[in-house]
Amino acid sequence: MAKLELFYKQNCPWCHKVMDFMDAHHIKLEMHDIYGEEEGDVERARLIELGGKRQVPCLLIDGKALYESSDIIDYLGREFGIADDTSVDTDIPAGTACSIAGGCSF
Repeated sequence: MAKLELFYKQNCPWCHKVMDFMDAHHIKLEMHDIYGEEEGDVERARLIELGGKRQVPCLLIDGKALYESSDIIDYLGREFGIADDTSVDTDIPAGTACSIAGGCSF
């Protein structure tokens, strides 16, 4: 299996969409809170260095970045053998993102 890491921030609805899917299916990944108290600065810098964007959620798959919550959920569903899931809040639109600078675009 690929090495998977999720970069997120607590107040991002799209990050929570991904994390809710993970919780519903008992998926455990290495998690990186880009505003964590102890290592937030390091995690933000690593996200930009490895992913190339200032955007969350970001799933690193063997060091390659995947953005957009729906794309991440689709990937995790395939990787973990989960078909046609309905446990994720579909009211959150696809194609939107949260910047690591603080704002989210709806």
